[in-house]
Amino acid sequence: MDKAVRGVVCVHPNLREESAMKRLALVVCVLSFPACSSQPGSAPAAPARIPVTTKSPDALAHYQKGVAFFENARVAEGLEELRQALALDPDFATARALRGVGTPGPEGLKELEAALAAAANLPEAERLVIEANLAQRRGDQATLAARLQRVTELAPGDYLGFLLLGQEMLTEQKYAEAQQALKKATELNPSNGGAQNQLGYASLRQGDTAAAIAAFEQYARIQPQEANAQDSLAEALLAAGRFEEAESAFAKAIELAPQFWPAQQGIAYAKFYSGDWAGGRAALTKARDIAPRPIDKLSVDADLASAFAAQRDFAQALKVLDAMEKASGLGADEVAFLPVLRGLTQMDAGRPRESLAAIRSALAVADSGTITPGVAGNVRRNALRVRVTVEALQADAAAAAKTSAELDALATAQPNNADAQSVMHYGRAMAALAKGDTAAGLLQFDRCSREDQICAWQKAIAAGKAGNKTAAAAARDQALRIYGRDTASLVVRSRLTATSPAS
Repeated sequence: MDKAVRGVVCVHPNLREESAMKRLALVVCVLSFPACSSQPGSAPAAPARIPVTTKSPDALAHYQKGVAFFENARVAEGLEELRQALALDPDFATARALRGVGTPGPEGLKELEAALAAAANLPEAERLVIEANLAQRRGDQATLAARLQRVTELAPGDYLGFLLLGQEMLTEQKYAEAQQALKKATELNPSNGGAQNQLGYASLRQGDTAAAIAAFEQYARIQPQEANAQDSLAEALLAAGRFEEAESAFAKAIELAPQFWPAQQGIAYAKFYSGDWAGGRAALTKARDIAPRPIDKLSVDADLASAFAAQRDFAQALKVLDAMEKASGLGADEVAFLPVLRGLTQMDAGRPRESLAAIRSALAVADSGTITPGVAGNVRRNALRVRVTVEALQADAAAAAKTSAELDALATAQPNNADAQSVMHYGRAMAALAKGDTAAGLLQFDRCSREDQICAWQKAIAAGKAGNKTAAAAARDQALRIYGRDTASLVVRSRLTATSPAS
């Protein structure tokens, strides 16, 4: 699974008021180098690694377990280890930062800010990782990438810096750089599955399911006891359309860890794509039952709403969204995206007025100051994407041009954000369509990210209406190249095939 790991710019990784703490008594090199520096007359020192500063060896042990859980998408278990580490050493800034990474919403942001405030006297590489964590939560990818690049220069012997840098390059869709960093991480720590996992996703996101399967099989050989290794392998098999094999691998993940809810979620997608909608919904119910955190349950509910929408059962989809809005234990960040989902569902149902009303609510949330900056930016961008689509469908050229300009401004402010750049071109395409310029619209669609399935979907529709069969077929093939374990794949496939996602 890739979702949980993406949040982990962690360790020591889709976010002040304390005084800077004094240098703690013990600096321990992570993952058991015997000492942090060489002694006179000894062999040449090994390449530097990222220090982890704590006054408690027992706290360090819990922290290291937490890191391993995070790298294998077991966030709830990782958070428990970090709780124990901080109970033993409340001044353990790196553990506090990682706990902030795994804690959603403003509470997690405060943890990260407190960790950075306490990190002034830490070794530079350790402090920079904390700064990178905070930059990620704030949506500042330029700072994030710069800090991680510097970490790899300061600690060239530590797999972790290269793993985190590779993850960020993958997010920025800089695949060559991502694979270079991740391969370096595997060389530095061949027994660690985290980088191998990310290498698999680098291939999968480029549509190379064979390479992804090979990478995940290696992950499973490295860590045969880890449920996430089987889960990732199953996702690649799913992407290749090998549904029975995928379901078997997901089931093996559950055998290894009965509470590993993402595998039940994966079984649901295997069943959806094979045409077993009832079975898929039942699997999602199981996933929700075992998901440990409210935010995990919310993710499962989003899948369920999208499954209903994929079958054009919009009444049930909206009913699920209603229940999600009333769920307990959730903060403002976690529910901020719900008006966007509602707007998208209403748009798909052919109800532009209701869709635009939901999008107004989403934009109000984004501007409210009640959610963290990174989340606010994502909500605004995706809300504007829905709005420009509705405006284009209504042929409201003036409104679409205005929304497109807003998307341009967001992309300019975030040059490292691949999604922002893609949505900018999507907005320009829809604005062109709104004024009847299909040729200009298709040119802008061509500049979207290859991972942007919404863009490929709308391009296929526009090209088809214009009688451009070649462009329509190419866009359709792009959108359908893999069977993704995500809501966009499920809905887009259902719209671009005659009957069901399995067609």
